Amino acid sequence: MAPTMAMHVRSASVPCGTHPVVMDVEGQLVALRAWTSNPGPNPLSLAHVRALLCVLDELPHLPLAHRGLAAADGLLDGFLVLADAFGTFLAALLALRQHAADLRAALRRRDAAQLASAARAQRHVGKELEHLAAAVAREAARCARASMLASSAAAGAELEVARTVAEAVNDTAAASAAVFSEVSAVAVADAAAALASPASSSPKKRLPPLVMNASPSSTRSRSSSKEQREAVALQKLQELEQCIGELESESEKVFRSLVQTRVSLLNIHTPTF
Repeated sequence: MAPTMAMHVRSASVPCGTHPVVMDVEGQLVALRAWTSNPGPNPLSLAHVRALLCVLDELPHLPLAHRGLAAADGLLDGFLVLADAFGTFLAALLALRQHAADLRAALRRRDAAQLASAARAQRHVGKELEHLAAAVAREAARCARASMLASSAAAGAELEVARTVAEAVNDTAAASAAVFSEVSAVAVADAAAALASPASSSPKKRLPPLVMNASPSSTRSRSSSKEQREAVALQKLQELEQCIGELESESEKVFRSLVQTRVSLLNIHTPTF
């Protein structure tokens, strides 16, 4: 699990003076944290991240938020870290989709050399995603801590807003890292399944005498088992491609939201007159 920062823990009762938008963000943070700790059957979903970012973008437009957010340069860095991470993630998804397609083609043709090459490439992208997951969680947490220190001079509602945005940066990074890691695990596992299929063996390999003298029924049984393993590997790769297509769409929306929120924060730092 990626490192997390020690953040402010709010009581169950929200102070009556809290702005409704801050309360909405708090509600989305609770939902996101619950999903991150237990994603259930949807470990590759970015829905909660998107929901949080949609509400979060309203905060920089509140007059009461300006002082607390203007002092927190770390928030600008945090959103830059997140946007860069999703840009890298989108590029990795594109590469994975191509490698999965190459693996499926190699499996159908029973091209052992191409299968090994595509599996190696897919595993490589999977490992890069694991590194990305660790980096985004670490760097975003660092930026969030820095922003809290910078905005500590603020008070009341202004400090509340700065703290809420810092928590959003940290929790968005943690949830994103969980998705990146899950995609990595699925990609590596599917590549291994493809390599374990009979198609990865050279078609010119000679059968041992025991197999040559095997009965027709046992030969049919082995043949059926091989076909089943290949069918499973093909299905997993097809599901991976479909999942990647959905993730690309979701990730593009998250990326745009991150950029938009960062622009809003930049406008606070550099107001126009």
